[in-house]
Amino acid sequence: MAYSVTNNQLIEPIEQELISEILNDQAVMEEAILKLEPRDFVNKHMAVVFNIIAKLHSDAKTVSEHTILNYISAHTEMQFDDYEMIVKTLANKFVSTTDFQDHIDLIKNASIKRQLNDFASEIINTDMDITKFNELLFDFQNRMAVITSAKRSNKIASIASIAQDYSRDLQRVMSHDEEVTGTPTGFGLIDAKTNGFQQGDLIILAARPGVGKTALALNFLVNAAKDCKERAEKVPNNEIVLMFSLEMSSKELCNRMVSSWSMVELSSSKRSKLGNIDYQSVNSAIDAIAELPIYIDDDSSLTIMDVQSKIKQIAMEHKIKLVIIDYLGLLKGPTIHNNNYNRQVEVAMFSRTLKQIARLNEIPILVLAQLNRNMEQRSKKADIAKPMLSDLRDSGAIEQDADIVTFLSKVVPEELEGEENNQKESATIQVEYNIAKNRKGPTGSINLDFIRTISRFEEKRFAPLKGINETKGYN
Repeated sequence: MAYSVTNNQLIEPIEQELISEILNDQAVMEEAILKLEPRDFVNKHMAVVFNIIAKLHSDAKTVSEHTILNYISAHTEMQFDDYEMIVKTLANKFVSTTDFQDHIDLIKNASIKRQLNDFASEIINTDMDITKFNELLFDFQNRMAVITSAKRSNKIASIASIAQDYSRDLQRVMSHDEEVTGTPTGFGLIDAKTNGFQQGDLIILAARPGVGKTALALNFLVNAAKDCKERAEKVPNNEIVLMFSLEMSSKELCNRMVSSWSMVELSSSKRSKLGNIDYQSVNSAIDAIAELPIYIDDDSSLTIMDVQSKIKQIAMEHKIKLVIIDYLGLLKGPTIHNNNYNRQVEVAMFSRTLKQIARLNEIPILVLAQLNRNMEQRSKKADIAKPMLSDLRDSGAIEQDADIVTFLSKVVPEELEGEENNQKESATIQVEYNIAKNRKGPTGSINLDFIRTISRFEEKRFAPLKGINETKGYN
């Protein structure tokens, strides 16, 4: 049955029909309680009756005409509006119907429409203080998101249906010989522990300055983009990867990607002295990278509101497989700093918001972060000090909200101990990628070689490193 909801008078009879159906059919009641709230009813009496039904249900009590009447009689304030007669009338007017799903949807849609109308009126009547405009805009965005996502989906499922879905997923993975279910990083040892970066996950990559976290993030970005492109060549997928860079310009990032891909050093002093072979390699790398589905936003004044808004806009047109934010310490909040400003509270808000963005949009978000100096104070040899979760700068909330927390730190092999200074000056340094927290898999460390001159990471072999071509990395 099709309805056109134009006003409250039209929706009220539908609300009465639904309450009547709830009083006579357990299945209707379960579905309605899952998807509706008392405030969704425009009729005050229907809202009160539905609230009683929901309360009895939450208290694990039987919901029936009899139990509802008992509840009403125990609350004398409700007897003035003759709720007993209302409940009896609705219980007796029941006519079997298959339209209850339509009734639920129409009531919810009408409720959302009323909330949008009220919200629009509030915006019109709000005195926009330009000194607090960003804060107001952020509040409006969040409230709008709450309203538009108000429809509840059926999240409750039996273990039988869950197991059936899991079996189908397992068969799909096995039939396609897929080793990584998430967005691949391009590093086999990392993917083996994480199964790729999973949809809805917030991943933290933290390190002290100069260890290569931006370079590694770019390696992840390019590898994920390559995977998107390779699969799009088989089946069009409209997949992209996205990076918000608050520290480096898009041209600087492109320079690093080209250098890493071509394996040619492209520092400012080297670019003007390229030989013919290196120049050809660089041009080939530029052409290859230009074909990758990579998008970069290098706005250095980016706020958490901007990130939220831009991801939503892009997600309307593309399937985002990975978002990278470089880095958390430069991200700005909506509030104007004052005497009560607390950076830890602000960073905690950032981490919660980013986790919500990841979950709502079903995308992995990798956030780069700084470590405080505690790790350096724990050891006389700063290069081999091990980062810990407590070293995350500005907020313990990052550790709590993140699904995966990883650290980068320089290491000095036993045979090189006492030669830390040589390690500092070397073109290639050995780095430990430590997965310190992993909600969905194992933790542990992986050794990587960071070739600083070309911003490239490679997995270490068991044999000593002899040449770039003998190691495994991305092309």
